[in-house]
Amino acid sequence: MDVAGKVAVVTGSGNGIGEAIAKRLAAEGASVVVTDIERDNVTRVANEIGTVGLEADVTKEDEVKAVARLARETYGRIDIWHSNAGLAGPRQPDSLQDDDLWNGMWRLHVLAHLYAAREVLPEMVARGDGYLLQTASSVALATQPEKVGYAVTKHAALAFSEWLAVRYRPRGVKVSCFCPGPMLTRMLLSNGFAADDPAISGALTPEQVADLVVRALADERFLILTQPDDVRALVGKGTDYDAWVDDYSRLLSTSSVGAAGAADAQESRPSSTA
Repeated sequence: MDVAGKVAVVTGSGNGIGEAIAKRLAAEGASVVVTDIERDNVTRVANEIGTVGLEADVTKEDEVKAVARLARETYGRIDIWHSNAGLAGPRQPDSLQDDDLWNGMWRLHVLAHLYAAREVLPEMVARGDGYLLQTASSVALATQPEKVGYAVTKHAALAFSEWLAVRYRPRGVKVSCFCPGPMLTRMLLSNGFAADDPAISGALTPEQVADLVVRALADERFLILTQPDDVRALVGKGTDYDAWVDDYSRLLSTSSVGAAGAADAQESRPSSTA
């Protein structure tokens, strides 16, 4: 899809990757609606782009509807919805019993994507055109042993994107799942890694990631990766699942970062990708 002249909503666009993607889309000629749970950042980014924005919690369906309403009232339609907001959170070694954590992760990483799809798919299907871009994580291709809630719900986000693509691509709706690895965002940097740590040295800037994402939209590619080698996790599973499980079990005992290389880099606040 050529984004010039399109109307895009980017959730979690008050900072980090979401902000960079919103700005890149605007620079390419798209009209962008900014939304985030951080009101001051919504105002700042919207002013910098020269557009509208709305403070919103995308885990609440009525607030997703409010963002869509603002987009339609301002620009007449919605061509692209980027469900980008997410939360990595702290390590979760004993979280099987933490219902609050599970509910929060489920609502943010899965239901927020569902609410967006419910809201915009009818108009996209009716005109035979539109784009759903959903942020998951490289963790969705592998796992993250110390963050069970994050790992499981990111797998679910990828599965939902797959289903949407199979169901709606034949009806003109493009679907992509963005599965980034480590990125130089406030969440990654807040972990206090040394300057020579692989999580830092191998990470991309938000601007680099935004360039990559917009190029992928032009190609209408389903799976968008920041580190192409991340797909090896899928190959490893398919080749020898038991060996893959053993490898990740060893990773848990030796790595300070976790599977898929610093998944803490992905998402920060409930509606703000770091």
